[in-house]
Amino acid sequence: MERDQLWSVDSSDAGDAPNFFSFVRIITVSGGEGPILQLSCQATSRGDQMLQAGIKLDPENTYEQAPKEHLRLLEMSGKLTVGGDRKSERFQYHPDSSKITPRNRTVPKRLFNAVVRGDPVQLKVRNKTYDLAVPGVDPVFTMFAKTCPVTNGGTFDESIFENAKGMRTEATATD
Repeated sequence: MERDQLWSVDSSDAGDAPNFFSFVRIITVSGGEGPILQLSCQATSRGDQMLQAGIKLDPENTYEQAPKEHLRLLEMSGKLTVGGDRKSERFQYHPDSSKITPRNRTVPKRLFNAVVRGDPVQLKVRNKTYDLAVPGVDPVFTMFAKTCPVTNGGTFDESIFENAKGMRTEATATD
């Protein structure tokens, strides 16, 4: 599991206060030499909640350690097979990092459920088929699932946002 992230999101309005806060927890699932599956859960102080997925086709790619400012994204199609259920999907592809993200918001839930059930996952893009190693449910995955409101029935500790607002007020007062 990667370090939790807490973002203060502010629009271009004239006010000093952020419009909302966003909490993100990320778990990177890897296995063998194949692609890396990354699941992330996001909850915002506005009440938005989402589960997202990304697949890094080349696990050796180090782009994210020193990303460029110019972001080039492409569209691509592929076939995702989860536990024998094969569906055509559209993906957004970032060639510099070799990472693809599904356009369909149900795909991350299908991938999460594949981890829970231990289903095999296969991805075919650009005429190449990848077997994604999906590990069993371990303590790190269980902690991720228990803290994500999308996977735990909607429970989320809103005090995270109150603490963030307090820290922002303290930082502003001492500037």
